[in-house]
Amino acid sequence: MSIGRWKINTRKTCLLLAAACGLASLAVGTGAQDSQVGATPRGHLSLYTEAVAPRRFIAVHGRRALVSGYASEGLEVWAYPFQILSEYQVSFRTAGATAATNGTDILARVVYQPNSVTRIYLGSDYVIREKLFVPLNEPAAIITYSIQSARPVEIEVHATPVLNLMWPAAVGGQDIAWSSSLSAYVLSEPTHGFTAVVGSPDILTHDSPDNRTSHGVAETGFGFTLRPGASGVASVFLALNPPHAADPGLLLCKLIDTQDSLQAEATAHYQDVEDSLLRVETPDENLNQAIAWAGIALDQAWVCNPDLGCGYVAGYGPSRGARRPQYNWFFAGDGLLAADAAIAAGDRAHARAELKFILRYQDSKTGMIWHELSQSAAFIDWEHKYPYMFAHVDITLQFLGTVARYVTATGDVAFARENWPAFEAAYRYCISLLDPETGLPRIPPGKEGGNEQDRMSDDLGLSSGWVEAASAFAQLAGLAGHPQMAEEALHAAQRARESIPARYWNSSAQFWISGHTEAAAPMTERRSGPSDALTQQLFSAQQNEHLLDQLATSDFQTDWGARGMGAGSEAFDPESYAKGSVWPAHTAALSEAFWLNHRPATALALWRTLPPLARLDSLGHMPEVLAGNLYRPQAESVPEQTWSSAGFLQATIHGLLGLSIDSVAKRLLFAPRLPAEWSGVTISHIQLSATSVSLVLGRVGDNITLKIFNPGEQFEFEFSPDLPLGAKLRGAVFNHHLVAVSIEDYLQQTNARVALTVPHGDSELQLDLRGGVSVIPDAPDPRLGDPSIGVRIIDVRLEASTLTIAADVPTDRTSRVRVKSASQVAGVKGATVRSITSGLVELTFAADHNASGSYRRANAIIEYKP
Repeated sequence: MSIGRWKINTRKTCLLLAAACGLASLAVGTGAQDSQVGATPRGHLSLYTEAVAPRRFIAVHGRRALVSGYASEGLEVWAYPFQILSEYQVSFRTAGATAATNGTDILARVVYQPNSVTRIYLGSDYVIREKLFVPLNEPAAIITYSIQSARPVEIEVHATPVLNLMWPAAVGGQDIAWSSSLSAYVLSEPTHGFTAVVGSPDILTHDSPDNRTSHGVAETGFGFTLRPGASGVASVFLALNPPHAADPGLLLCKLIDTQDSLQAEATAHYQDVEDSLLRVETPDENLNQAIAWAGIALDQAWVCNPDLGCGYVAGYGPSRGARRPQYNWFFAGDGLLAADAAIAAGDRAHARAELKFILRYQDSKTGMIWHELSQSAAFIDWEHKYPYMFAHVDITLQFLGTVARYVTATGDVAFARENWPAFEAAYRYCISLLDPETGLPRIPPGKEGGNEQDRMSDDLGLSSGWVEAASAFAQLAGLAGHPQMAEEALHAAQRARESIPARYWNSSAQFWISGHTEAAAPMTERRSGPSDALTQQLFSAQQNEHLLDQLATSDFQTDWGARGMGAGSEAFDPESYAKGSVWPAHTAALSEAFWLNHRPATALALWRTLPPLARLDSLGHMPEVLAGNLYRPQAESVPEQTWSSAGFLQATIHGLLGLSIDSVAKRLLFAPRLPAEWSGVTISHIQLSATSVSLVLGRVGDNITLKIFNPGEQFEFEFSPDLPLGAKLRGAVFNHHLVAVSIEDYLQQTNARVALTVPHGDSELQLDLRGGVSVIPDAPDPRLGDPSIGVRIIDVRLEASTLTIAADVPTDRTSRVRVKSASQVAGVKGATVRSITSGLVELTFAADHNASGSYRRANAIIEYKP
């Protein structure tokens, strides 16, 4: 690769660089830093894996920069909106060796922390720790190498310089030159005067671009060799300068001088994120980590572009052909999903800022909300020459719903009033989409709904979105002082509700129609979305039951989530991006729908497929989409998808915990649907109005105790816990006084309901229960390449002393379900039973090799002694 190599007096270069940067000391690695670099972190959020090759994605995030990639392909370094370099790879040469060892060959472990990623390389007689770090608020990156070896080890770095804008913008004429005073390469481009630097005071030798016949950025890249000093530490610094910077080394020098404080700032930031967001502590520590990391992933999706502003990006992955690290630009729809999760988790500041960011680019003529915005949009005529910005009509409907949820949860009524003209314009745009005959939205020619793969004239998701949007606008109008518009919007929502069953029900299949083609033909493939139609109960009770029964089967459910299309549909393709794959975001939403429709066993089993996904590829983060037949990422999947982590966070908070916050009315709903084997849960940092409330729920025997810590003013509280099916209530005591409580029985769920006024200070509620039955499906634990083998719970009913369980079970193996009850089993049909402990039995469904297909329907009936 090298055309020429220069040898440098490293000590002299370091002195020159120190002088150039105005540094008083050369101590790049101080004693304090050396004690941190290379040490294996053991904090609550530290994750590590030894499954590192060949495809283990890593990403280190800042507000203004990113380091990411796979070891097999090398790393990309971005400082928005520019890519500085690609294919960053390392090799190591020990003293006396004739050849260097490729880093990918000896990569042994990767340690993930919120503020950094450390890759550990194990050589024959040395260990090298490579710490990848991106400052929180600088367009820069620092890569530090810590070496443990009895003999000297040199680090050879190879990379391809880029210094070009994120796709689809581009600049030309890039140049690369070596600066001996900075001990760094200086990349430059003439169009806008940007420069970037890549260098280190620890560089021993480097490729000489001056010896090339062309001085442009060469396809063969560049390389340099690092030799650590006495500390055993060497660092590489990368930085993007503002246009026409007089001193290209200014930021480089700042990085060298302040790297310890920059790392301390990032560490403190992520500690603050963990301390300020809603915190959930369960008996399962792996789950606690997954929940906490979902909040971290949400924070890491917050990006600040110097020209466009700050907002949520949709995700991170390797660039594929074009210069774009996958979804690392702004999508309003994805941003709204992230904002909803931020609202649920108590991050009001980012939720508000995201809504303001979206409003900044609203179409001033039509009121339409935009779809996507490239990070390089400021350098091109993005709105008029590219067809991406105002492509999706569904985003405007989605926007109104998120705004209403933000105002309700935070009590920020001023936001509704201050931005009323923009909200009214968005609502008027939605009205312009309506078919006067049905009151349902249509997709105008040249536009799209939520389905990008099929050209449609209307779709159920758009119509259910309109019901939500109109209801949300009515709420906003009431708060902003426009009662007539609120009444108009409620009427529109009701009319849409009445029209939906007639237009979107397939009576022959007893299933919904997902939409209509441009030629008005109904699309009857059995798709599992939109779940909003279930949560809003837009169909009759009987139709809803038919839908839920089918969506709970093995046709849709897998051990890693819910398929977007049923396996029995003609168009089903398990490798398709949209017709048979499994989306974590959709799985999360569907689990909420099952909970809200009183099917807790199915909901819990579905939700439990999500936490393991945080360890599938990029640790702590969730992928975009998985295959529909085997446990593996789908071919087009992005390893870090913001809406996947956001969906999991929402399903946990709204679904599993059943938390709903209304700061306008100062009301809190807590409706937990916890696994029967849990002893309790602790939830802190619940932001209600100006108060931070904490809840501690404990279960011992037949008793539930709820402790409420309220440091603020009194508020209205509703507690509605999921109970064992068929449980009875003996009594309820709140702060030593009897209180009224009711039992609500549904076909597959029993829950209590008590309404209270919680005073300032500490309070305690006790529920005394007896009886009831809990069905406990095993949590899935698939391995890469595995097919789905879990039990799919479809129906659970208790009539008198008879429990009936309907489930889809695999045909090629035995399956098991646990059942917990204080009553004794008198007999079982359809399965065998064995006692595990007092009150806990295990049902076993036998394999049936004569059955067709991979699953069969099984029915178990348990008779209990009175």
